[in-house]
Amino acid sequence: IMRLKLTGQRTLWAAFALALCAALLTYHFTQRAGETALRVQLDQSLILTARAVETEIARFGSLPGIAAQDARILAALAAPQNPANQAIANRYLAKVGQMSGAAQLFLMGADGTTIAASNYDTEQSLVGKNYSFRPYFQAAMQGQHGRFYAIGVTTGLPGYFLSSPVTYGAASGALVVKVDLTPLQATWSRAGLSMAITDQDGVAFLSGAPEWL
Repeated sequence: IMRLKLTGQRTLWAAFALALCAALLTYHFTQRAGETALRVQLDQSLILTARAVETEIARFGSLPGIAAQDARILAALAAPQNPANQAIANRYLAKVGQMSGAAQLFLMGADGTTIAASNYDTEQSLVGKNYSFRPYFQAAMQGQHGRFYAIGVTTGLPGYFLSSPVTYGAASGALVVKVDLTPLQATWSRAGLSMAITDQDGVAFLSGAPEWL
């Protein structure tokens, strides 16, 4: 009878241990599956977010180069001190900005001074301001297309700057388009998405979570 009882207890403990192992294994694999599913979901969200940003920027990618070839822009570049040329270029850039949805468009001379701008008739007009220190201007003066995210010196508003070189005879300069990406940030915030885009130093400059900025 004692042997039967001991055997029964061993069988009970073995069954209990087996059940516990099975439960632990189930928990482990369930947790791993949950983590994998979450990781896949996050990866997909990041891919979609990156594509949204890239698409928004790409929408304006060709605009600086196209606007730079307009006769009104070339005339202003060739004779920046001519008030008539400047006025015509200002109105042209304002119209292009209105139709394209770009935050700003402006023409810079070889010294980095703004000759004409889409916001010429506002208190924050860029006309006459010098931005020669900006990387997008320096890139354009080297014959390259500039790309740079920064806070506007004059407006205090962030934006993604795209530039193209402009040449007309002996005159040279840069045509710059500023893209406002804050609508994307507002969309993330409304959707409750804690997304952020950081620069090469790890500083978040766009985020659906304001405290991350």
